[in-house]
Amino acid sequence: MTVAKRTGATEKISISVRSSDLAALRRRADRLYDGNVSAVIAELAADAALFENMEKLLESLGGATLTDEERAELDRDWARPAAPTAKPTSKKKKTRQAA
Repeated sequence: MTVAKRTGATEKISISVRSSDLAALRRRADRLYDGNVSAVIAELAADAALFENMEKLLESLGGATLTDEERAELDRDWARPAAPTAKPTSKKKKTRQAA
């Protein structure tokens, strides 16, 4: 028995993933793509291409300027909840008295 070739510019692949990752892929596929796991994989591939191009751009600009330690410190800072901001005190409007 021969398998029909896929139409279009797609290629069939075989991958191994953890059960929990497959469950996450299926949930996303159900929520966004009517159950089409291949569409989720295509979305992830597009994200990977974006990251690759971002890294190329960074390298063309002279590379990363932060050390891994500095980057981790920023990540920790950004993960903290923002400090509450003080509400500005409003001044009461002076009412003009009739002359």
